[in-house]
Amino acid sequence: MFRLFERRRSETARGASSRMQEAANASARDLLPPLVIEAERIARQIRMGVHGQRRAGTGEDFWQYRPAEPHEPAARIDWRQSARGDTYWVREREAEAAQQILFWRDPSASMDWRSSAALPTKRDRATLCTLALAAAALQGGERAGLLTGPEAGRHFGGVHAFPRLAESLMTQQDDAPAPQATLMRPWGHAVLVSDFLWPPEQMESVLRGFAARPARLELLCVLDPAELALPYSGRVRFEGLEETAALTLSAVEDLAPAYDAAMRAHLDALRIIAGRHRAALTLHHTDQPPLPALLALHARLTGGKTLA
Repeated sequence: MFRLFERRRSETARGASSRMQEAANASARDLLPPLVIEAERIARQIRMGVHGQRRAGTGEDFWQYRPAEPHEPAARIDWRQSARGDTYWVREREAEAAQQILFWRDPSASMDWRSSAALPTKRDRATLCTLALAAAALQGGERAGLLTGPEAGRHFGGVHAFPRLAESLMTQQDDAPAPQATLMRPWGHAVLVSDFLWPPEQMESVLRGFAARPARLELLCVLDPAELALPYSGRVRFEGLEETAALTLSAVEDLAPAYDAAMRAHLDALRIIAGRHRAALTLHHTDQPPLPALLALHARLTGGKTLA
């Protein structure tokens, strides 16, 4: 009797635990940061345009019929198609091997900046873009991972891996290392997301490391509009975000032409360095919606394959 009571109590406890877990899972989405939810929404929009699985013929994964070869297992024969003639046909299902993509979002303090409260910080927009691309990759059957964190260099498959990647990215420390090309598998894909306001020699060094793997590299340059064209006038105090000294300038509007020319020269240098190492550079402004830039970038990652 006591054993029966204990068994029933155990079953009741397991049932209660299961219900609690279900309730926790049901409310998990409500606890997700808005940035993650927005990233999943954008990923679905990306997937409406391009994806990583090729489609041919009809059906979810149908590619083509081919004649059966000698000693072909009977289980592989498509008997309905074969009944139409004298040839035995195999319904071949073929998908391209999953791409392996590692993502890196610049964790530096200088990304925590915006010129207006109406705009996202560069860090938030870079995080959103990184998560959206990762989610779209996972939804498309690719394998994705990060270049930083405790699981740096690992690839994960399936949409269930997305929360894990999102949490790892969003809890990344400011002092996380620069992207490490040594974590890449040969011929893998990498996406680096940053403002890339780096000295040319630093950019050259990083890209040279990825080219040596070799790796296919995409660069997403996220900039605030005030960084592209100086909008200020009068006396302005500029404060650094990475332990740099503050700088006060008078009549800032007089410096605008020189600043704009310097920024154009910097972006031109980035394009030249990227091209030298066969990396694609995409420029994105935080006052613009991210989808157009992400669509083009994702299309290059997956070879531009569209939904059938």
